[in-house]
Amino acid sequence: MKKLILTAALVGTFFAVGAKETDYNDPNKFATYKSGMASCSTKPMAVEWQKTNAAALEKAVAADVLAGFVESEEAALALLKQVKPDYATDPMVAEQIAAVSQYVMTDGEDSWWEFWNWFGDSARKIWTKALLKSAAEAKDAYCKSYYLDQLRWCAYPCQAKCVRAVGKKSGSREVCQFAAMIARELAGVENACKSCACANKCAAKCSSPYGTWALTLPFDRMNAGHLILSKGADGKPAAKLLWRWGSPFDVKDGDLKVTCRGFTLVFGNHKPKDMKQDKRLWCRDRVTATVTGDWLSCVYEKIDGEGNVVGKAETFSGRRNPPIGAKADVKSAKRGDTIDLLGGTIDDFELMEANKVNGWTLANGVLSNRIQRDQAGKSLHKNGNLRTKRADFFDFNLSYEVRVLPNCNSGVYLRGIYEIQVIDSYGKDVDCHNMAAYYGRVTPSKAAEKKAGEWQTVDVTLYKRHLTVVLNGVKIIDNVPVVGITGGAMTSDEFVPGPLYIQGDHSDADFRNMKLTPLY
Repeated sequence: MKKLILTAALVGTFFAVGAKETDYNDPNKFATYKSGMASCSTKPMAVEWQKTNAAALEKAVAADVLAGFVESEEAALALLKQVKPDYATDPMVAEQIAAVSQYVMTDGEDSWWEFWNWFGDSARKIWTKALLKSAAEAKDAYCKSYYLDQLRWCAYPCQAKCVRAVGKKSGSREVCQFAAMIARELAGVENACKSCACANKCAAKCSSPYGTWALTLPFDRMNAGHLILSKGADGKPAAKLLWRWGSPFDVKDGDLKVTCRGFTLVFGNHKPKDMKQDKRLWCRDRVTATVTGDWLSCVYEKIDGEGNVVGKAETFSGRRNPPIGAKADVKSAKRGDTIDLLGGTIDDFELMEANKVNGWTLANGVLSNRIQRDQAGKSLHKNGNLRTKRADFFDFNLSYEVRVLPNCNSGVYLRGIYEIQVIDSYGKDVDCHNMAAYYGRVTPSKAAEKKAGEWQTVDVTLYKRHLTVVLNGVKIIDNVPVVGITGGAMTSDEFVPGPLYIQGDHSDADFRNMKLTPLY
């Protein structure tokens, strides 16, 4: 049985436990953050966007069990009726629904809507018909969005009009926007204008393309991206893009075009090694995005030096992040019990890449990484990154001591998405890539590094989308806004809890006294 991808349905059930106790007026609660991502309503938007980088469903779900839900429309509807309002859906039900959607959809070789030919057409027809019917009849916005999210996986292009109609009749701005985006994706790029619920009145109905966007890129791994689209001091559009790894970069003026309904940006300059220096053969990346409210429908292509498309286009989505609020008052935060992350064993951690070498050990309270090198001492890039098995961290204070060797490089990822740099930068001018920097985003105000080989202390506070860093007793980042993920992030979603992960593919490093205190 092929791996089943955990869809947004399962992610949505994360909030099922204790949902009634959630204080929606607390701006630090995940649910209220969700609300801000879509509207100013007092309750969170009920749908979670599809996460292509979510953990695979490792459970073996019997094919005959899944097939039982799509042998008849009645069986499918009976399963879907178990979806309840306000995140109250049973997690096992959510897993079954997600698995059925995956069962009838693509294995990723051609497109989302090319199904496995050995299943035939009937299962997909029955399932999508049941989803459409359930979405149309649902009275609750959460349930309606839940069904639409599943349709996003497996609906036919010809069902785009029906999806759009469900959104229009929903009476909910968020559901309408979500349905319109799905309809656009289903209809395809060439019919994007026809599938947009507001194609003829774009300026009046569509939200501005300006803002910060979380991107879920069309790659099997390292698919988290981020875009800040704004206007410069000269009034011209400006874009800062993070594409998978490395640092965010500015898109050049001539490579950015913004309209009322979206934008196009071009970046990169890729020339295969075996090609001559012929500009027509150079490939660059192009993203064409269409805005529907708080959603982006994106087409990713490679183009040659003359603007011709090379290879096959891919589609992916983006979601608008809410504005960052005022500076956080950390003193007012409630503190949870401190967790000694290195007080246990190496079994409290796991390697993030199954095909990588595990060079990590934990002994006498010291977590160490030793990479494989060639005869010249250079990294063979075979080692893997390490993460905590615990993945329920959100806002917190984290302190640790770290020791790096000369010219070594590592990093600590808060919640798996924000890297605090670990590097030998002693004696260098301040830079956003130096020791304890918010990598590629914020330059430390002062240089407070110690020499390589010495233990250095780092104290990090992440609270209400603001960051403070103290290096060796010197405050080098003071309550600055966390404007986006950093390269190598596990996900582009900044509004879910996550683990800590430590970069281990670059070089050796040692950590000790790593303690985390949750903040509420």
